[in-house]
Formats: sequence, structure tokens, C-alpha cells
Amino acid sequence: MRVRGLSSDKIEIRSIEEQQLERIHKYQNGELRQELSEFLEYNFPWAPMSINQIKAKIDEFLKEERNLLFGIWSKENEFIGLAYYIASWDTWSPFFSVIIWPEYRRKGYGSEATRLILEAAFNQSIGHAVSVLVPEWNLAGIAFLESQDFKRAGTQRRTGIIDGKFYDGFFFDILRDEYLSRHSRGVDP
Repeated sequence: MRVRGLSSDKIEIRSIEEQQLERIHKYQNGELRQELSEFLEYNFPWAPMSINQIKAKIDEFLKEERNLLFGIWSKENEFIGLAYYIASWDTWSPFFSVIIWPEYRRKGYGSEATRLILEAAFNQSIGHAVSVLVPEWNLAGIAFLESQDFKRAGTQRRTGIIDGKFYDGFFFDILRDEYLSRHSRGVDP
């Protein structure tokens, strides 16, 4: 079912169903282990997860009333990534994240998913700022957020560890008026 605001000429955002768990499992047990472990709030990013563990983490995440988890599909009906939106802590300042599978990156899918989520957040909810946390090692993610006009808002020190070394997480946000003024000029976010 198409929901107003969650589809475009390029992608559609839908709910995750059982059949997508295998794809998530493949990436968490492979090249996206670190990213998906963080995404699923799995405290052992070095360890593979079973499909049942992934399902349990998703179920746990969705128990929170204002947590949303989405799948991202291309217009060719390919499952190309995940997104979440968290407003359970503060509905005025929700938090979101997008992961696009590696073979679909740099094709505009992440930008389009971000645009759709920001449109919903700022035009269909009370959010006045949308935030993202990106690990310092994710240089492509940092560059992406900056290209979308997110501003660096702070640092969470020692948010994780890789190869025995701590890394920091950088908070980025975009305010409602920043997004809407850019959007009203006809510039896509």
C-alpha cells in the first residue's frame, strides 16, 4: 500500500516483512556487520547474528510506541536498504538513520529516502529538528549528511570500539526552518 509522502519516482518506503530478514541477515553477517549491528543496537558488532536474533532486535525496537522501522525499495521493486525513525525520547526532536545496501549506493537512493523522511517529519509531525549520529570512521556518511545541509551539533565521545580503539560519534541535525527554507527555494534536500 502506498502511503502519501513515503514514495517518489525513485523509491518507496514500506514496512519490513519476514522475507526481508534474510537480506538483512546476509549483510549483518557480511560487509555491513558494524553498521547493521549499530543500527539494530546489537552490542557485539564483531559477532554475526542469526535471523532469529535479528527478528528479536527488530521486535524489541518496535515495542517502543514511537519507533518506526522501514524498508526502502527501488521503483524496480528491489529491497535496497533500511531506515528507522525514533520519536520515543523526544517527539519534538526525532532521530533517524538510513542504510543503503552497498551495491545501490551513490545512485541517489539515500538522498531520496532522507528527503521523504524529512518531508514527513517536518510536514506531518511536530518535529522541529531531526538528528543523526554517525561514527567518525564513516567518512562517506559524514560527507552525505553535510551534502544534505545537516549541521554538526556535537560529539559523543568513545561511542564504540573497533580493533581495540575507541571511536567517537558525531551528532548532526537539521532544523525545521533550515529544511523548509531550502525546500521552498526549490532545492531538493
